[in-house]
Amino acid sequence: MRQTGTRDHLISTGLRLLHTQGFHASGVQDIIQAAGVPKGTFYTHFESKEQFGAEVLGRFWEQRAARTTAILSDETMSPLARLKAWFAGKITAKAESRNHAGCMIGNFSAELAVDSRLVRDRLASIFAAWTTLLATTIQEAVDAGEISITLPPETVAAFLIDAFEGAILRSKVDRDPTALIRLREIVFGSILVERHPA
Repeated sequence: MRQTGTRDHLISTGLRLLHTQGFHASGVQDIIQAAGVPKGTFYTHFESKEQFGAEVLGRFWEQRAARTTAILSDETMSPLARLKAWFAGKITAKAESRNHAGCMIGNFSAELAVDSRLVRDRLASIFAAWTTLLATTIQEAVDAGEISITLPPETVAAFLIDAFEGAILRSKVDRDPTALIRLREIVFGSILVERHPA
């Protein structure tokens, strides 16, 4: 296995392991055993488990951002329809998943944001990028006359992310997508309300 291939394999393995078990519950030994590589190989590619966790988190966001961008940039739908499709996709994924690990972004925020400056900085950049993705589509919906909001799109987008992460946390307890469904009803019933022609 090439050096870059080994590093990628470790990150992919870590993505599965750290997402299901959590950062603190997954030791370096667990990671290398799951990846099938010697311990020295891990430290050839990563200075510490903390750095490894930040890289795994980055991979998680890359995958999520790609899916989110694909939906929010789909010009075959109106901006509001794209936002609704994004929410619908999250609800469907939660309903069909047998994995109740929640969102790695939320999990790492709870586990590591206090203790790790490296991970905290990575989380901050992820939240900023995620906010921009949603805010851009919200502004497009406003410009298209589909919705009217009294706060800046960035503020609304940040709130939606905060609420989404809370709903995902609740869904871990309930083991179903009810919290996400409730959030969607509130968002499109009270915040991003579709305007109808007079």
